[in-house]
Amino acid sequence: MAVIRHTEPSPPNAPLSHRRRLRVGVLIALGLASGLGLHALSGPATAQRQPAPTVHTLEQLTQAASQYNPGIRAADHAIDAAEARLDEIRFSPFFQFTATGGIAVSPSAQGTPTYSPDSQLPLGNPWRPILSVEVEGAIPLYTFGKIINARRAGQAGVSAAGHERERTLAQTHYDVRRAYFALQLALDTKQMLSEGLGRLENAVETLDEQLANDEPDANPMDAYRLAAALAEVQARDSEIERLATSSVAALEVLTGVRPIHIPDCPIARVAVDLAEVSEYVAGAHGHRPELGALSDALAARRAELNIHRARFFPDLALALRASYSWGPGVTDIRNPFIRDAANTQSLGAALVMQWELDFAGSLFRTRRAQAQVAQLEALDEQARDGIRLEVIATYEQLRDADRREVAWARGERQTRSWFVAAGQAYQVGTIEPRELVDAMKSYFTNRFNHLEAVREFNTAAAALERVTGSQLIPPGAWEQSCTE
Repeated sequence: MAVIRHTEPSPPNAPLSHRRRLRVGVLIALGLASGLGLHALSGPATAQRQPAPTVHTLEQLTQAASQYNPGIRAADHAIDAAEARLDEIRFSPFFQFTATGGIAVSPSAQGTPTYSPDSQLPLGNPWRPILSVEVEGAIPLYTFGKIINARRAGQAGVSAAGHERERTLAQTHYDVRRAYFALQLALDTKQMLSEGLGRLENAVETLDEQLANDEPDANPMDAYRLAAALAEVQARDSEIERLATSSVAALEVLTGVRPIHIPDCPIARVAVDLAEVSEYVAGAHGHRPELGALSDALAARRAELNIHRARFFPDLALALRASYSWGPGVTDIRNPFIRDAANTQSLGAALVMQWELDFAGSLFRTRRAQAQVAQLEALDEQARDGIRLEVIATYEQLRDADRREVAWARGERQTRSWFVAAGQAYQVGTIEPRELVDAMKSYFTNRFNHLEAVREFNTAAAALERVTGSQLIPPGAWEQSCTE
């Protein structure tokens, strides 16, 4: 196949065998470019390689995303906030005390309970300050379930925040894997295009020279085929450039790693041992964080319903009160039957009952909470049905990609044999050029479709792990190691 590298134009008086070899090079370049082939059939690279940059494997990028992703950090803060709210519910009901301090002024007053040298209205006496402080509150003893259900709601909030973090983490891992596999495919295809596009352009120029020189062996139909193939390759090259750029941007945003360089390894399918779809559905119903968060929301709503029902009953509490007032300008009258507002001290405790008498409001709030509980129960049922369909669809998508990957792999092997046989037959002149073109296009098309099926299989495997909420593949087995 040394004729593949022959791209120099032949002079008008060149022998027919030389022009035939040139046309073989033109048609092979067409197959390399328009069929989206790979560098596996290209000659060895002769250019010197630059020092390899730091590369990151898929596992390393996934770990980096788990630490960097702002969504995960936001979920961590949400967990902290929910835990703080739970601690508030645990301790706050027992510290519902208020302290009041004040300062006032009053005319001086002296004397005893029976005699005072001051007049009845001693407004002309000097005015002196009066200082007072008072602390009062109640410690709940029995609330008919209000505090217990408030704690249950707080615990459900913490659990829901944890499930939200699990959902964000699973989605992040899936996004990283999907972008990584897309970048692998884009780089493989881009490498092929960078080799095939130059050859195709040289082939077009060579054929144009032949037609301009009116060589008898130059076919104008080949020029049309080459022009159409060149336009297709340029369009494909633009698509691949967009795919590569968007994949790199997605990985940079998800992981915070800049620049992105991945190992120079061909894309390969991950190893997945598929079980029955019913097992994945059952696993999803037990492990999906979305369902866990919905169950937590339902638990919180039920706790709220119990709180509203408990409002029909009183709260039993231990009330505590302490006060102290001191007026230096007023004589302290120490008589239990006379109230001295300027100089007084008190300390007391009592068993009290606190009862909200808004029965109509409590009734309507209870009805609302019952409706919200029923709503979440219906949403939970709907979510389970939706997850079941999602798991089945993803499972069938994986199986479809598996069948197509096997079929395209078989087609790649067969069309490669066809391509090699057609090239040899064309060199000895036993077949027409169109047959060689068909063989080359079929081979490279099957090769590209095979790689695309591998990418879809890997992406579907990542999606199945996400929709089931359980680990199907060990973290280190998502990509195969390779050597240069």
